[in-house]
Amino acid sequence: MGRRQALGWLGAAVCSVALVIAGGLVLSSVAVHRYLQASASQLQSGDARDTGATPLAAEVASLQHTVSALESMPGVAAASSTVTTGSHAKTVSYDVAVTMDADATAAESTDVVYAMTQQLRNGRVNLELTLPANARHAASVIEYRNAFDTPVARSTVESVSRAVEVAASVPGVTSVHVTVPYTWNLASGDLDVEMAGDDSSGSAALRHALARTALADVDWSGTGAPASPSSSGRTKAPSVPPAPAPTTSPDVDDSPTSPAVSDLPTPDSPVPTASATPTAPPSSGGRHGSH
Repeated sequence: MGRRQALGWLGAAVCSVALVIAGGLVLSSVAVHRYLQASASQLQSGDARDTGATPLAAEVASLQHTVSALESMPGVAAASSTVTTGSHAKTVSYDVAVTMDADATAAESTDVVYAMTQQLRNGRVNLELTLPANARHAASVIEYRNAFDTPVARSTVESVSRAVEVAASVPGVTSVHVTVPYTWNLASGDLDVEMAGDDSSGSAALRHALARTALADVDWSGTGAPASPSSSGRTKAPSVPPAPAPTTSPDVDDSPTSPAVSDLPTPDSPVPTASATPTAPPSSGGRHGSH
């Protein structure tokens, strides 16, 4: 009986030792596996640093695909892209240049910009959209700087295109240049207008034409520009607030339609009486209200 008990204790001890050894082997295997994974990751990172490999290849491919698609859109005469890379990957930038047909509409220009906001999703992309002059309007350039990081509502894009179309159609205007920042908030300094003359009547006609557009509160530089933002006694406010991404499919646009160009004021149309009579006291030195 004593011998059997001794053998039982011996067997239990052997089993315990075996379990300890097995557990150690499992833990060792896990540790070795994690070590190998970490080593492989470090080797891959080292190879990427040594060869200068970056994720830019996918961005360039996406950009080229988008530009190629733009070339076949209505109203587009030419489209091209340039990649500029600095000493570090973070300094890379993508510049897209699109030239529209001289008779292209604001809606067609909107289609180009809206397509880029939906397809690229890259804050390092710049766009220069050029519309040559014709008998009905002056030449115009809209420069979008790093404005494609997030989707933008079509109505926001269209409001800028319509405003530029209106400005370029004012008699006496010879060129229009608008810079749209990444916030999509237009402010004084973002609009440059050149006119054939520097008389006050041309400036008044331009301001009246822009009164119901996204450029209504934006003082411009160039011919006939106000002496300073304070000379008009107005408090500046962003004309185009950033808009959230559309909740519908990119192919379906449920945003409100901007007013047609024919509905916008022209230099010959009378100024509405309501806007001509300020409601604020004369001593305030400024005009209040929103456009």
